[in-house]
Amino acid sequence: MKPWTPTVHALLTHLHDSGLPVPRPLDFGDAVEHVTLVPGEAGADAWAHQLSVESVRSAGRLLRRVHDATVGWVPPTDATWAVPFSPGEVICHGDPQPANFTWRNGVAVGLFDWDMARPASRLSDVAYALEWFAPFEDDPAELRSRGFDKTVNRRTRTAAFLDGYGWEGPLDVVAAVTARQQIAIDEVVYLGGLGHHPQAEWVAAGWPARWSSKLTTTRRVGEKLWL
Repeated sequence: MKPWTPTVHALLTHLHDSGLPVPRPLDFGDAVEHVTLVPGEAGADAWAHQLSVESVRSAGRLLRRVHDATVGWVPPTDATWAVPFSPGEVICHGDPQPANFTWRNGVAVGLFDWDMARPASRLSDVAYALEWFAPFEDDPAELRSRGFDKTVNRRTRTAAFLDGYGWEGPLDVVAAVTARQQIAIDEVVYLGGLGHHPQAEWVAAGWPARWSSKLTTTRRVGEKLWL
């Protein structure tokens, strides 16, 4: 259990009571949090479900529902979040990659692993998700590990996620994604410096410096897509 777990459980209780497909908190028995599962496939099994354009659209749609349900929610007076934050119009999930969605038959039906939740702008989660759902990756081996072949259409997938979310207005996708990638790296360093795990192990292993190359990859992929 982390210092921010009670706050996250308060958020999850609100979302669950609002009809959203998120884990329902149970207790903190023996300093370990217990929550219900959202039926479906996730983790390593998620990749096969997110290959189609409609799958991507469904993830954008679910993220929008979750965000909308947090508008107006008042966190506990002693709320603690995992990372520093700037007040925003919603409470963001913080890590909405395909593996943290629950999937059934290629449709995103749940969202879990809320440890990195925090108040933020909608764009924070949208940009984070686009890194994975577009995806902003061009290493053939990595793409194959996610189930992609050479025909992946990143422009179409990006547009589908934004359409599912109902995004309105202009958006510099590459700038938004690279900015969010840097924030994610900085957050790992922050949490690692405080001794939280697994971030402390990642910092000790030098992963934040290696992850910095992701920004270059995102810009390179974006240039090819004219995003």
